[in-house]
Order: sequence, then C-alpha cells, then structure tokens
Amino acid sequence: MKEINKYDLCKYVDPMATGKDWAIAVASDGTRTNGLTIGWAQFGTLWGKLAATVYIHKTRFSKQVFDGAEYYSICFMKPEQKAVMEYFGKVSGRDEDKMKNCGIEVETGDVAPYFKDSRVVVLCRVMGRSDFDPNSADENVKDWYQREGVHTLYHGEIVKVLVNE
Repeated sequence: MKEINKYDLCKYVDPMATGKDWAIAVASDGTRTNGLTIGWAQFGTLWGKLAATVYIHKTRFSKQVFDGAEYYSICFMKPEQKAVMEYFGKVSGRDEDKMKNCGIEVETGDVAPYFKDSRVVVLCRVMGRSDFDPNSADENVKDWYQREGVHTLYHGEIVKVLVNE
C-alpha cells in the first residue's frame, strides 16, 4: 500500500457516499483485535484536525475492543470483497476470531490493524468518544433508538491514509 497526503483522501473516498461505500472498522485493545462492517462514518475537521468518526452500537462485541483502543482503521474494501464485508457484518467476534478467519491478510505493524488488500485505509488516533443522544434527534432517529439503544461515536484524528493503486 502507498501512503498519500491525507488531504487527498477525497480523491479516493466520497465522504458523502459512505452509506453506499461500506467499510470495515478495525481496532485492537492490545489483547483483542476485531472489526465490523460500518455503513456510517463522517469525515471532516474536528478540533482543528482532519477527522473521521465511526459509530458502533452498544450491543456489538467490537465496542468493547474500540473502548480500549488508542487507534482504529477504516478499511474501504474492493467491490469483489463484498463477501468479506458481509462476513464482518454477520459474525460476532464473541463467537470466533474474525480477523483470523476472514481469509484476507491483516497488517498489524502500523498504528492500527488493517487489511492489506483494502482499496483505501484511513488510520485514526482516538480523540474522544461520545454516546449518541436520541432525545436530541428527529422522530425517525428516536424510533430507531427506542428499539435497541444508542451508538457510541469514536472521533479520530486521521493520522495516515493508504491506498492500493
């Protein structure tokens, strides 16, 4: 993978299309490494730094790992890796080691683990965490959270962007 200037991220990922261009968020707490398919993310500037925010539901096993992580990655996969994205969305890290069983190579020597065969990798340092407040949202969002509770938002400073060209 080749490192690019992080300000060039938008040449490779459309920040307005993250719901269409799903990714896998990956983190390690020093003991466990886990990832999950994400359909929501935000990119922009936060506290004067280029930032990416991912949302992880409180019921997900990955939340435990992300809570203990200093860094995380957002791995935008290639279209032909759709089965891998589906696997990470359906299987829980509580039940098996998804990183070991996913069938693609994991790089662990950088600030956060990521998939070597990703199309784009965004490496982030956790700047803060917050729980979504469903009481401050419109009715559609309130209904969503009445069923299963809230997501935690992981706000990360983008420290490096890698691309497969």
